[in-house]
Parts: sequence; structure tokens; C-alpha cells
Amino acid sequence: MKKKYAAMMLSIAIAPSLLAGCQSSEEKAESSASPGASPTASAAASAQGYNGKDNLKVSGTPATVTLFYPFGANGAPKGDLPVWQEVAKITNVTMKNVANESITDEKQSFNTMMSSGDLPDIIQGLRTNINPVISQGVFLPLDDLIDKHAPNIKKFLADYPEAKSAGAGPDGKIYTITGTLGAAPGKVMPSMGFFIRQDWLDKLGLKAPTTLEEYKKVLYAFRQQDPNGNKKQDEIPYFNRSKGIYQLFQLWDARDNWYIGEDDKVHQGKAEPQYRDAMKELSQWYKDGIIDPEIFTRGSQARQFMLGNNLGGTTIDWFASTSAVNDTAKAQVPDINFVSIAPPADIKGKVKFNHTMEPIHTYAWGISSKAKDPVTVIKFMDFFFTPAGERLMNFGIEGTHYDLVNNEPVMRPVALSNPAGFPNFLRSIGGGYEIGVRGSLLGQLLTMNEIGQKGFTLYEKSDWLVKPFPVLSFTADEKKTIDSAMVNLTPAMDEYEQKLLMGSLNADASWDKHIEEMQKLNLQKVLDAYNSAYARYKSELK
Repeated sequence: MKKKYAAMMLSIAIAPSLLAGCQSSEEKAESSASPGASPTASAAASAQGYNGKDNLKVSGTPATVTLFYPFGANGAPKGDLPVWQEVAKITNVTMKNVANESITDEKQSFNTMMSSGDLPDIIQGLRTNINPVISQGVFLPLDDLIDKHAPNIKKFLADYPEAKSAGAGPDGKIYTITGTLGAAPGKVMPSMGFFIRQDWLDKLGLKAPTTLEEYKKVLYAFRQQDPNGNKKQDEIPYFNRSKGIYQLFQLWDARDNWYIGEDDKVHQGKAEPQYRDAMKELSQWYKDGIIDPEIFTRGSQARQFMLGNNLGGTTIDWFASTSAVNDTAKAQVPDINFVSIAPPADIKGKVKFNHTMEPIHTYAWGISSKAKDPVTVIKFMDFFFTPAGERLMNFGIEGTHYDLVNNEPVMRPVALSNPAGFPNFLRSIGGGYEIGVRGSLLGQLLTMNEIGQKGFTLYEKSDWLVKPFPVLSFTADEKKTIDSAMVNLTPAMDEYEQKLLMGSLNADASWDKHIEEMQKLNLQKVLDAYNSAYARYKSELK
């Protein structure tokens, strides 16, 4: 990270019963004390008067909270890391991660923990993994606990109704708490953007495209006018690390998956006529060599290969990692200038970008039904929504990793000099993990070089960003319907798309049969299940 980023500052809006007849979570907490139990008595915590503001000591005596946080690709937090040691110093509560370090697949790790029956105090995971087990009594309902003991979580859920809805079970009660990625309440976060070879545009005397038609002309110029200067027609105007061309669909006002239509209902994009129209044009682009002929098979190294060998012209990808290729590819292509541009206006003339992130992230944590002292645990979770807790997780330890200047964090060189980048540095000290905590825009920007920061800011400050499809909570019957149908629907849709792109099927001639086949594979039943869950989601938001 360049030294000048050490001076970067950003204002952070830091202030901005399991079943019927069972004990409530409050009653469970009051009756859980027993000889030999962990000294996390709620009475001790209450005596200290934790208020989430000027008294952050959660427990009157040293206590331990057990946490399941799987050891995935980015590792996992441990209680002996500096950030968590600081948490323990402030709250008097030590975190012990009980996840199996030898299991790096998050889903497998979660299933292993669940099948053991040995549940910790807090369970963390992808919402898509943990939401289905809410109805199985794995988590305590948190509504009363939050109302009585977690003022910061209470305010957070009021500020971010999406988080409240995402953490609700089919019964409408709150079971898990998620965090944000740094967006202000109600605002969507950019994740990726359009990137283009500015050096190729300059060489051909072209301007950055602003419409679908201009984008098409630039792509064909890249293919036909030898911008890499090797006197071969080997340029690949459009490539992508993801399999397929779904990120381009938005240029025809089409969608690649589930989306909320203008009728406020859930639709499947690949069953809509806009998708057919997009595929008609894209199949011609593929035939003309505009799209990477290995778009379905090249995989994760496509970006480095295409840019490092001076072959690729445009893509749609993440800001941080894509902008960084300017640095890694310069040894092979000294003049490379791969920059982010605004999305070209679609076929209707509208500038928008569909591939965005929710204000909240995709992970959550909740209190398990086996927790001995839910009151202490919810106060511990509430701490991470205090200014002290948020700064610890987003920036590390004040005076060691950052300084506060006018109440704004300014990172020290030690936090910005890690060769693996700021996110890896933060995780190495225990911060930056996906727990219930407000994220930071500064934290996002610190992951990027100057080109990435410029692109991210361009999109973040725009009105182009389309709200992503919500994470819905399904009943057991809805999930069963969806899972049983999608086993066949997903490969059928993928196969159809590949055949369209490669020209073995004609979009117009095959369309009616395609829709008929999707209905035979129970598309309508899946849509009904999604719309039922979406209706609950809207009700929860209200």
C-alpha cells in the first residue's frame, strides 16, 4: 500500500422461547446458574451496569464465551490475537473459538459442529448455512435480550431494517445478528465495476463507451484494429474470471437469476424475454470473437492470463483485485492501464449496475440454545456495536495500529505495509472478520490501490447501484420445494445458455420449448416458494 494512504481519513458514522411452551431466553438466563458453571453469571454482569456507552465491562468477574467461527480461506479469529485480547481487557470476557481448525470448508465445518450436538455460546456462519436451522431450535430468539440488554444492537437494527429481516426466522422473531460492509443505512454497496484498457482506447483514438452501442463498437475495434500491436488478431475484447457472460445481461435489461420485478414479485431472469434478447446478441459477439472462447472453462486465472499476455480488453470484476493487476502485469505489459469506467447505458438508455452488495454482509452470528448465560453473551455481542468495538474490528488497536484525529482513524504505517495487503494484516491481528459489527468505507478503500479507490468511489457515490436480491428466510417446506427443483433446473438453465452462446440453438426458435421445459421442472413451484418468503420479508421490514 502506498505511503500516502497512511494519511487517508474518512468520517465513520459510528453512532449513526425456542418453541411454544419453552422457557424464554430471559428465563433461561436467570435459571442457568449451577455449581461449577462458568463464572459468567448475569447477576455479576448486571451489577457492573454494562450500558453499552460509558460502561463496557460485560462481566464483573473474568468470563469466557465460546464461539464457533469456521476456519475458512481467510482463517478465523482466536482469543489470543491482539484485537480479541483487547476486547477481553475492556469487557472482561474472553472469546474461545471452538471450531475445528483442520476443517477449512465452511459448510463441512458447520455440519460437523451441528452433528456433534455440542453447541457453543455463539454460532457464526454464512446466512445461507445457518438460516435453515433456525426452525430446528438451534438458536435462541433474541428480541427480549436485545430490548433489555443490547442498546447498540437495538439501534443498529432500527437503522438497518435489512439486518433485522435477515436475522429473522419464519416466525418473525430475531435469531441472528449480521453486520454491515460500511454503507450508510439504506444505501447499497458497490462490489465490482466495468474495467477497460485505457491504453488501448488511447492507441485507437477512442473514448470510454457510455452506451451499449458505443461499448459494442469499442469491443469490435479491440478485436479488429490490433491494439496490442503484434500484428495478430489475438485480442479477446471481453473476458471474465466467472464462468459465463451473465454480468453483461444488464446491458439488455436482463437478469441472470432471481430478482424483484416492477410488480414487486420474485422472477427468474432466465425465464424472461429480456434474457432471450440478450443471448441473441451475445451469441453473435461470441461468433465474432468478441467474447473469450473459453469463457466457460478458463476460470479464476483468466484475468491475470489475459492482461499479463496483453490479450484482454474489458471485464466486469472486483475493484481491489482487478485494479491490482495493473501492478502485477506491468513486468509483461509496461504500458497497461486497466481502469474502471461507468456502466454503459443499457438498451433502454438507463445507466445502472446490477452486481452490488447488500448494506449488510452475508454472514451472521447468534446465541445457541445451549448457551448457559445468554444475557452475558448478548452484552458481549452488543459491545461490537459500540465505537470501541467497531474500531477494534475495523482498524485494530488505537495507538498501535491507528490514531484518532478529530475522532477519525488514521492508519499507522505498520497497518499499511503488509505485503499481503490491509485485509490480511487486519485478520492477522484478529480484526476484519465477519461478525455482527458495522463495517467501514475506509476499511474498503484500504484494500485498493489508487485506481481501485477511484473506481470504487465513482460507483459508491453514484445512483447506478441496483439493490441486490434479498437473503430470504425459508420455511422447511419452502426450502424442500426449492432444493428438489433446483437440482434439475440449474443444470438445465446452464446447458441452455451454453448452447445459445455457442450457436447450437437459436434463441427465438428454442424459446417456447425452453420455457415449457422450465415449467416441467417445477419453476412455478419454486417461484411460489420464493414469493411466499419474500412476502414475509416485506412484512418483517415494516
